[in-house]
Amino acid sequence: MSLYVDSAANTLTSASLDSYLKAYSINEPSKENGNGTIGLTPLALAARSGQFEAARLLLDKGAEVDALSTLHRTPLWIITSRGRGGSRAEVVNLLLKHGADAKYSHPNLHDGSTPLENELKQLKDPEVIQLLVQNGGQTEAATKLADKLGNPEIDDAMKSTKQRSNLRDTIVNLIAALILFIIAWANSAALTGIANKVLRKFQISGNKDSSTAKRISAEIPEPKTKEDFKKSIDDFVDKHKLGKFFKDEDSKPLLEKIMSKALDLQNDDSSVLGQSTNTDNLVKFALYQPVIYCDDSGSMNPTYNSQGEDRIKDQWELVRRIASICTKVVPDDLGVHLRFINSEPPNADGLRMIDIETIMSQVKATGCTEIGTNLRERILKPLLYTQYNERVKKMKRPLFVSIITDGIPYGRAEKRYTLRDEIIKCQDYLRENGLPLRAVVFQISQIGSDPDSKDFLQELKEEDLENVYITAQQLDAKFRELRENERDLESWLFQTLLEPILDTKSD
Repeated sequence: MSLYVDSAANTLTSASLDSYLKAYSINEPSKENGNGTIGLTPLALAARSGQFEAARLLLDKGAEVDALSTLHRTPLWIITSRGRGGSRAEVVNLLLKHGADAKYSHPNLHDGSTPLENELKQLKDPEVIQLLVQNGGQTEAATKLADKLGNPEIDDAMKSTKQRSNLRDTIVNLIAALILFIIAWANSAALTGIANKVLRKFQISGNKDSSTAKRISAEIPEPKTKEDFKKSIDDFVDKHKLGKFFKDEDSKPLLEKIMSKALDLQNDDSSVLGQSTNTDNLVKFALYQPVIYCDDSGSMNPTYNSQGEDRIKDQWELVRRIASICTKVVPDDLGVHLRFINSEPPNADGLRMIDIETIMSQVKATGCTEIGTNLRERILKPLLYTQYNERVKKMKRPLFVSIITDGIPYGRAEKRYTLRDEIIKCQDYLRENGLPLRAVVFQISQIGSDPDSKDFLQELKEEDLENVYITAQQLDAKFRELRENERDLESWLFQTLLEPILDTKSD
């Protein structure tokens, strides 16, 4: 155990804390990898887990109530962003009583979201909302968020102390008058029924058994544990018959590393990938070896396409972000494989972000679009055919091949149907060698607005090939639409990449 694990698990004692503080600073963020604590202070961990006693003990021992975790997060900001546990409201109250800044924000955190705005976007607990309002957490943005929700309990919680007092006086007077009225007509069952209806209508809000409270756990699942991730991986592997890759002892180090990185990612509030459901799906995505197959044909140059689109630049921006998602939770030596239709840069396997940026910046748009021919020569032969038969007799990970193209097939050896035929040959090869068809998944996306390219991809889509996914949107157009909102852009890209892995065909 450690100071950080004990703070999150509520197993901290006064004696153990004194012992830990000989080696740790009480406000120092965790540097421990693989246990879901990295980047968080002890108080932030206690707050995130809703551990009242641990939080109280840390504050009593001198923890700063607004000490920053990584990404400029305070404990109050964290508990309202993704806190959990039955004592969450009590912990919020404790932090506020110790002077926590109820209006704290940072421009890099959810576009400057405050604790109250977090709560209204996430857990929507009326009790926590009321505490934040009473302690000066109200903002114009929070008021607008509450109005959009249209929830009577939240509307009530958003009222100031003075408003609440006036409302309470009104209700008390109404009930008192009603009681006097009922007494005067004590023998009237009909009037008693009316009274009960009025009492139910004006019940005090904030009840933990309310429908709002019961929806919380369904709407905002708790962060995953290592056991959750393991079960998710096992279920996914069984569903898609990927046991050849992930059911032996050799795969355990990889899976352990993926799960450890996923645990730590859940503390990253700057990324939508840190959300519980997304992190779970990212673990499944990480089981695949990503191969990004880029178009560097002449029409990618704005000078040589009739629309004047700088597609090579747009592709560079897209690939950077795609690669960022692909490498989130995999070990450092298992990055992205990068391929091009015409160029053959050296050392293009297992790339990290800096390597990808270097290669992409050097690629020139020139040549034909022999997309199917070079799918075989530069991807399937070296990564599947040769590897399986001659080198190790098995693949270490299934392949996810993301193909980006702006035009239609063209070249000396390329026909309109070559790409389709190479995909079918790949699938036949998998069957012949006892590998599941989902050992290689293809995603094909259009970049640029060439109508002939759109027609070609539509024809391919109508073939309805198994484990081949044609994205619905033109990548660069959607990218430009969302580029001003990084979180929405990341979310869209992730869902686009995830579709083939989760096997959900788009319309």
